[in-house]
Amino acid sequence: MSTPKALVKGDVIGIAASASPFDRNEFKKGIHILKEMGFDVYYREDIFDQSRYLAGTDKRRAEELMELFARSEIKAIMFARGGYGSQRIIPLLNKNVFIRHRKPIIGFSDITALLTFLRQEFSIPTFYGPVVTTLGKNPNPFTKNSLVEALTVNECPRELPTGNSIVLKEGEAKGPLVGGCLSLINSSMGTLYELKTDSSILFIEEVGEKVYVLDRMLTQLKNAGKLKDVVGIIFGSIVLKEAEEYDIKTMIMDVLYDFNGPIIMDYPAGHTSEFVTLPLGAQVHLECRFGERPRLNLKMTLLN
Repeated sequence: MSTPKALVKGDVIGIAASASPFDRNEFKKGIHILKEMGFDVYYREDIFDQSRYLAGTDKRRAEELMELFARSEIKAIMFARGGYGSQRIIPLLNKNVFIRHRKPIIGFSDITALLTFLRQEFSIPTFYGPVVTTLGKNPNPFTKNSLVEALTVNECPRELPTGNSIVLKEGEAKGPLVGGCLSLINSSMGTLYELKTDSSILFIEEVGEKVYVLDRMLTQLKNAGKLKDVVGIIFGSIVLKEAEEYDIKTMIMDVLYDFNGPIIMDYPAGHTSEFVTLPLGAQVHLECRFGERPRLNLKMTLLN
């Protein structure tokens, strides 16, 4: 089994549409930006298929992803968009493809389901980072630079940006960084891709929900025992519904009053204009002190 190497300029990134259909103009702009960043790009013509709210049938989307993994010239895989549908194709995936072909995979939001499954089952290097249409509609230099660094730099240890993160609970924690979109983490429970959180630093982000809904999902994780062995929590971007009357920070502190590890919020990752590409599964070190900027150090690279 080969070990993925850090990408270099000129390497080919394959693009999959494993979830919802997407805006063609934003997609083409995102492809252009990837090429400006120095990468070549490959995608199938049927990537533009649509079946109701999905980017083609489950069969098409599963076959597309497996083909991108199997093609030797493709060195990493990104996604056209999130939305909905990634978890539908997991039962259709041929495990032998992922055992034989390990390469980095980058996505967020609904792609959380695939990232979790492929990382936990096959040790695929997974990054919580932008999709192509994210780049197409918001070519933020910070986001682009973070993506390039994640895929091409394998120096460790190194410090990851923390932006304007806020410390909710002081402390220090070391462990593998896991997580993703909160609603997808919750929907994974009882499935093949249920998130394993033992001894981990848990990353959570979400978009378009009311505070009480976030309370319900966070409480479900807590009641299911998924937070019992978590050593630290990083809340990324939490984009609330408009006209939300309740404070998200107050809710988090209420639900997690008895959590012993460090907690930070407003970390720049997720549904946000400035997006730090995070290496899920990598060993990280989180240090939090009131009145100081939190520090997040990457202790082990995913790429050789």
